Amino acid sequence: MIFIKIFLIVVLSVVFLLVAFSSRFRTYQRMSVIFFYIFLAYLILFPKVADKVAHFFGIGRGVDLIIYLAIAILSLIVAVLYAKVKMDERAITKIVREIAIIEAKECR
Repeated sequence: MIFIKIFLIVVLSVVFLLVAFSSRFRTYQRMSVIFFYIFLAYLILFPKVADKVAHFFGIGRGVDLIIYLAIAILSLIVAVLYAKVKMDERAITKIVREIAIIEAKECR
């Protein structure tokens, strides 16, 4: 049990450091990730807290609560990434069209 806690804390710490020092994230994104990882580390160190929070929301076990939250967060991430991909596709299409128009005018 102690080994898995240490392993999870080390993994969370590495991911946390990668995110915290990456310039690709905005401040509010960094703060959200920092809060999320601190919360996860707290639940890893004190799993009874997850059980209490789960019981407060009417869920049987803390593990179930964490799984439900993970599914919700991953669904949100998928939706945001899908929207970003669609925006990028539209921007690429617009750029390609403009390049095609410019090249067509130059060929005349």
